[in-house]
Amino acid sequence: MRSRNLQTTPVVIVSNYRITPDPGTGKFLHQFTPETTSTVYQFIANREPVFTQGERYNIGYDVENGLNIVDVSASAKADEVDPLVSHNVARILGEQLRAVETTKSDQRVVHSANSGHYLGKKYAWRIYGMAVAKGTFYDYLEEIGHPSVPCTTEGSASTAYLDAGIDTAMDNLINSCSRMGSSSNRFSSPLLASKGWFTIKGISAISDKK
Repeated sequence: MRSRNLQTTPVVIVSNYRITPDPGTGKFLHQFTPETTSTVYQFIANREPVFTQGERYNIGYDVENGLNIVDVSASAKADEVDPLVSHNVARILGEQLRAVETTKSDQRVVHSANSGHYLGKKYAWRIYGMAVAKGTFYDYLEEIGHPSVPCTTEGSASTAYLDAGIDTAMDNLINSCSRMGSSSNRFSSPLLASKGWFTIKGISAISDKK
């Protein structure tokens, strides 16, 4: 996944939604503003509306040449967590953190693995798993038997995970999860059977600080 300068705006009430032909692409330009500001968000898509006038959304977007270009795959209704959208946003943010977190891990984590690149567990979570809680991420990698080694992190005993394969493992978890009843953010997965349920964050709650 390529690194991008994704930004997010939580709880935008979509207003002034309009769709006009875009001669340059043969598709259509979608534009809207929040209910309370004149900031314009836009993107190119087919003719059908992607957002609903008056509904509340978390919006993911890039700023390109001064324009707010919406990433539809990183946007979702604010009142219901979409696990795929949350995972996509977390992975984009994780890729932006990769260089810094990998350097921190390499400098601070001491282990005896002879092959492969290993990441300290909190650094691995920041790169791959911020859509879920740290504990969920750690429990899941343990449950599926993802390769790990004992390590010390700044003098404290801990665990380091093999970097290769964590991305696919997290894809599998998100793709296998099911919403628990009418809950907006509680899910279960047969790949994490030891937990009756776990939460997936809405995009406005995704952070490397939690």
